[in-house]
Amino acid sequence: MLDLAEETKPVDTPTPPVRVMVVDDSAIVRGLIVQMVERHPGLAVVARAANGEAALAEMDRTPVDVIVLDLEMPVMDGMTALPLMLAKRPGLRIIVASTLSQRNARISLEALQKGASDYVPKPETGSLVNAAEFERELTSKIMALGRRPAVGATARSNPP
Repeated sequence: MLDLAEETKPVDTPTPPVRVMVVDDSAIVRGLIVQMVERHPGLAVVARAANGEAALAEMDRTPVDVIVLDLEMPVMDGMTALPLMLAKRPGLRIIVASTLSQRNARISLEALQKGASDYVPKPETGSLVNAAEFERELTSKIMALGRRPAVGATARSNPP
């Protein structure tokens, strides 16, 4: 006998990965963050940029769900780029990743006031324990923010 309940079950479709852009002027730091993000299922780095100006141009070509943004960069810093990114894509999730110092803590709070979604302190150079904690914190925040629908839109409605 045919079980109608079996026939009407929804088919599980895989959830698309959270699309991430990493913006940092240091090629080494940018590369490390990319490696950390790409190690996690459900996350995909789809773009990289060395400064805010390059990130804004990349946003015209590549849809992203979450941007990991450094604050101190040449050409256009993160604080200048942040409101421009949000104006270009309202509801975009931006995680500020910056070194932890008194000055940077103040700037990070300003970034949150300007619309950044969250903040993670970069680990101190040479600390593997801090690097592992940074990776856990960063990737969990990317997943949480990337899966949450944007205000007034769906999470995947970022047109190129």
